[in-house]
Amino acid sequence: MIQKPTLEVPILVGDVGGTNVRFGLAHRDEAEHLAIEAFSGWPGNDFPTLRGAIGHYLERSDVAPTAISLAVAGPVADGMARLTNRDWSISVSDLDGFDGIDNVALFNDFEAMARSVPEMSAQDFKLVHDGQSIPDEPILVAGPGTGFGVSFIIPDGDTWRVMNTEGGHQAYSPRSPVECEILDILHQDYDFVSLEMISSGSGLDLVHRAVSRRHGVPYEHMSPAELRKCADDGNPVCVEVCDIRAAATMGAIGDLVLSGGARGGVVLAGGVSERMCDLFMQPEPMARYYNRGPSTDYVKNVPVRLLINPMAPLIGAAALFEDRSHKSPRSGKSCI
Repeated sequence: MIQKPTLEVPILVGDVGGTNVRFGLAHRDEAEHLAIEAFSGWPGNDFPTLRGAIGHYLERSDVAPTAISLAVAGPVADGMARLTNRDWSISVSDLDGFDGIDNVALFNDFEAMARSVPEMSAQDFKLVHDGQSIPDEPILVAGPGTGFGVSFIIPDGDTWRVMNTEGGHQAYSPRSPVECEILDILHQDYDFVSLEMISSGSGLDLVHRAVSRRHGVPYEHMSPAELRKCADDGNPVCVEVCDIRAAATMGAIGDLVLSGGARGGVVLAGGVSERMCDLFMQPEPMARYYNRGPSTDYVKNVPVRLLINPMAPLIGAAALFEDRSHKSPRSGKSCI
């Protein structure tokens, strides 16, 4: 007998990042879709601890859930996590029993992002590259945010299994004379240059400095929005920074499709992916994605979509909670 979804009673779900904390109540609606209600979010700097943020949400929402599932921006092991870009340590034992909560689950935020994908509808995605997904094959969920997340979500009987990886730390692979020159510049300061250093938000200044040095001009710090505006206005340094990052990202996505057999499709995720998606879709980055010699048709046939639902980490945290608790059934066909 196929088991029905378990979230008949709402649970508190959270997306705990380096910048913001976001909470909501997750439950299965009458159509057995995961729904998020009572959504609120604040800058993490507003609170000295995660407990303070959760207490603030519960007080404002006037709810008393007994279970909580958190997607946190950092590695999770043995019921503990430390945020990568915020000085917060989180543990199941610290939250268990807090304000009536007696069931606590912690998951990596990109693991939750990946697990959300099968729960989504077609309107939660933007088409980047058309193709034909193959049922019951792995789906790659990857892309740059503050770091570079790489996960595969794999059909497993009547459930889904997320395989989290450290693929963002693979070596950067330049494929043009300019990119080789940038790598040489970075190697003056770093023995190992990773994909994450080139493509992610945390690596933006490194690439910008290296490109400025290549052009023989002083480095001038810019926010991501300022740099993108200068690129759109034709500034050659900023254009090159964007081109290098877009090509590196889509080249790596193509590599990951081959190495992971991701014929179920590709989902791009992460804040940088959202901001740079239009650049990813330009001819050169797309050629980096599918130009694989004898395996070009293999990759070119795999569709690529951008995940645009901001609730994805919350939905994923709820789905992972179900999986851990009762192994919820796999919902229909993948919509990608």
